[in-house]
Amino acid sequence: MKNKLKNGLLTCLAIMAANVAVNAQEMDKATMTKNIDDYLELMEMGYSETEIFQDLGNVNFIVENYENAAFWYEKLLASNVALSDKEKYQERLAFAQSKTNGKSVTKKANKDWLAAVEGDYKVASTKIANNLEEVALSPDGRFAFFSKESEQKPEYGVFSKKEIVYELYRAENKNGKWSNFRKLAVTPKHFSAKHPTVSKDGSQLFFASNMPGSYGKYDIYVANIKADGSLGQAMNLGPKVNSKKDDMNPTYGADNTLYFASNGRKGYGGMDLFAVQVNGNKLGSSRNLGNTVNSSKDDIAIKFDANTGMAHVTTNRNSSKSLSQIAVSFPQKKSPVVLKDEKGLLRALNDDSSKELSTTVFDE
Repeated sequence: MKNKLKNGLLTCLAIMAANVAVNAQEMDKATMTKNIDDYLELMEMGYSETEIFQDLGNVNFIVENYENAAFWYEKLLASNVALSDKEKYQERLAFAQSKTNGKSVTKKANKDWLAAVEGDYKVASTKIANNLEEVALSPDGRFAFFSKESEQKPEYGVFSKKEIVYELYRAENKNGKWSNFRKLAVTPKHFSAKHPTVSKDGSQLFFASNMPGSYGKYDIYVANIKADGSLGQAMNLGPKVNSKKDDMNPTYGADNTLYFASNGRKGYGGMDLFAVQVNGNKLGSSRNLGNTVNSSKDDIAIKFDANTGMAHVTTNRNSSKSLSQIAVSFPQKKSPVVLKDEKGLLRALNDDSSKELSTTVFDE
């Protein structure tokens, strides 16, 4: 396991050298120059100083370049490292210094240092209430589905940048109180699932994901909702909905119509809003909602108000630097879409030439 991690680190982190010349009394010029180069390269990649010191200390520690490790751990402890983390880095620094000085090591000599370093890159748990995205309720109000964002760093690959990952959760309403919060494993680790929306009969959950098997960056998927609120296997909606770019923000509307945003189809601007009819596991053809809804800018989501008969479009048409919501007239009866070619859209939404939902490559 240790050799595997060493090889992975050295392969993925090509900026590190496997064998660094070390002088027991003083770091030589070549090694110092290498350290500076490593530091500058990581700085250009957008790392903070604390992250750089941590990563360079850890990778040198794992590959047993103890003098380099001690050098970077000293820098780390002199930086803004969290007080709760200081003890573990002081311990690693002491061990590295003892190995460099050739002293015998008794205390902590048999510690699982590999596991200790891996622990630095585990994702810290956070409260569900923080960083919540959209919330979708089942028709009976029993279940709530929502996505939560977190910064995650891969467990292996010390220099991997932290990325925002969205994960789906389910909560259950029991006697008026929300409980039984559960993370829904609909994607492999380190891939996102967000923008949940529930079908009108409560049997299906639609969401956007960038998991392997997607046609573009983000695709729209569907999973059956089981009686206990858990999900079946996620299925990609296929090329009738998804494109080679981003397809996201699904919203389930009237007449089994699924609305979504896409920048991979012919439209009026960047992201346009589209509609497709869903009948069980059958799909109609996707159609653009037209210029009464879409603009030359990005129109990224649509939500409906059953009380007023209006729809609210999230868009940046008023300012390229910010999003706002605008209200449009959007009757939710026989004609779920307001278009010049309204009859053509209705024909498309009731088109019998449909395609079954395709299974993704994810099957755990």
